[in-house]
Amino acid sequence: MSEQKPKKLKRLTHHPAEQDDAIRVLYVEDAEVIRDTIARLLEISGYKVAYAKNGQEGVKMAIRWDPDVILMDLRMPVMDGFSAIEQIKQDPRTRRIPVFVISAWSGKKERTQAKVSGADGFFVKPPDLNKLIEAIEQAVSATGRRR
Repeated sequence: MSEQKPKKLKRLTHHPAEQDDAIRVLYVEDAEVIRDTIARLLEISGYKVAYAKNGQEGVKMAIRWDPDVILMDLRMPVMDGFSAIEQIKQDPRTRRIPVFVISAWSGKKERTQAKVSGADGFFVKPPDLNKLIEAIEQAVSATGRRR
């Protein structure tokens, strides 16, 4: 059996999270350990991260905080990710914010429903951080949402 070397994170150019022009990421996730881990990795990569614990909080936070990108779990209490994405995409204040799903529920049904709800992309938990960062960078660049 051959040993595999751990993947190294790509060195990407990011603005430090403490600067006002850092990319703002809202992460909507009810599982604290997952949320804290991914949020911390994004912060280390230079993003400013806020979080919400369910879809309802996520919709309110998206309106109040105006993030550049939203990362959304699907299965959560109070309001699921599908409903939250629909509300975000229907509201004129938030509809242009790219929303990426990060979910362990990754079957064809979930992917199709996420797309119909308005999701801009789908990542399976745990996401490949390099691919997630690339998607965030591309989405922000394409929408011109960066401050």
